[in-house]
Amino acid sequence: MVSFMSTIDASIVNIAVPQLSHDFGVPMNQAEWVVSVYLVLICVLLIFFGNVSDQIGRIPVFQVGTIIFTVGSLGCGLSNSLPMLLIMRVLQAVGSSMTMATNFGIITEIFPRARHGIALGVNSSFVQIGNIMGPGLGGLILAAFTWHDIFYINVPLGIIAFILGRKLFPKEPVHLQKIKIDWPGYAAYALAIVAFFVGIYWGQDSGYTRLPIIGLFVCTLIMIGGFVYRENHTPAPLLNLRIFKNPAFTIGVLTTMMVFAVSYFNNMILPFYLQETLGYSSAIAGMILMAAPFVNVFAAPLGGQLSDHIGPERVSRYGLGLFLIPMIIFILIEPSWGALWLVIALMIFGFANGTFQNNPMIMSNAGQEYQGIAGSIASLSRNLGMSLGLSLATSTLYWGISRQAGRHITSYPHAHPEWFIAGMHISYYFALGLIVIALGLLTWLLRSTRRAAAANS
Repeated sequence: MVSFMSTIDASIVNIAVPQLSHDFGVPMNQAEWVVSVYLVLICVLLIFFGNVSDQIGRIPVFQVGTIIFTVGSLGCGLSNSLPMLLIMRVLQAVGSSMTMATNFGIITEIFPRARHGIALGVNSSFVQIGNIMGPGLGGLILAAFTWHDIFYINVPLGIIAFILGRKLFPKEPVHLQKIKIDWPGYAAYALAIVAFFVGIYWGQDSGYTRLPIIGLFVCTLIMIGGFVYRENHTPAPLLNLRIFKNPAFTIGVLTTMMVFAVSYFNNMILPFYLQETLGYSSAIAGMILMAAPFVNVFAAPLGGQLSDHIGPERVSRYGLGLFLIPMIIFILIEPSWGALWLVIALMIFGFANGTFQNNPMIMSNAGQEYQGIAGSIASLSRNLGMSLGLSLATSTLYWGISRQAGRHITSYPHAHPEWFIAGMHISYYFALGLIVIALGLLTWLLRSTRRAAAANS
């Protein structure tokens, strides 16, 4: 329940961005901060809370995170200004990062190892459905209610989830010894994340060639280098980098980032295409966007069963191959095509997304001693992917629109919808590139595994 809520809240707000922009009287790119603040802060906090939970217990951190997320959701619903909404989104992100950092560890701790695959597969299904269901569900809610109600629905669900957790989770003692954190390493990591995404979003407004923007990206590289050096030279690292020596684990993380990034291209671009370009109501747009999660519900269990027989890497490669079809449709689609081709593309996208077994692929390739930290990294890879998808989708979209207009634009060009179509096509070329790279990585991994197995036999 909490995995679904935390993930859907990263995407459900996208379809409300035009309404938020109108209600608060701010440009579209400023209204998008409501989405980006949540995603970026989760990326900053995930590793921190993963480290804390390993020391004081995962279940207590998860339960406290559920409360904070629920309170933040209530605050978001009550917000009447953009600053207040952003503050409440920060509170939501704190709670969400606490649950995301611990949920995989709790699953692998509670279930016997022989059932890790099915347990993680079920969780993966809820996460993937939450990620792609957001805009569709948000559109249906906006059709009957207001954007405030998008957040209110989390409150009863959060309360129920907390009560169920109190009754169903094993009673785990809280270890309140002094928490040890590698603060220099964490500072370098947090600064790298913040500097990168501030540079991305600031560059959308002022261009990426300005010296301050370049300085932020240089700072990102320096902080990443400092973080890697620190983690390799401290006895108690924030993140044990030895886990990445397993190429299957590393490729699982990278491909997960890419797939969730591509999902965010849909979450960010298609609501504007449906509502602004095609002129559909939020209800109709929501129903169309629900095509992907509807198919995903049936595809995810099928993918999980197949992964138990032939391995999550092979199943995921088939899923990545299917992703190519909707990407090509999104690149070519025109308003004259109507909604049918879009529904077909979204259904194929949902099936491909369901067969991509990200959690089993990551967790099964992490050693038993790394299960706790692997769960944090799995959540981080998803949220970094969504954050990168948001920044890449908006940056390439605005760049494509500005290229058509011959001037800098960071909002929907109502007088020239053809400019938006051109920008959308350019964005999906980038999305297609990410899928091709992910497909290439998994293909290389499977071939390397087969060669190694042949050599050993």
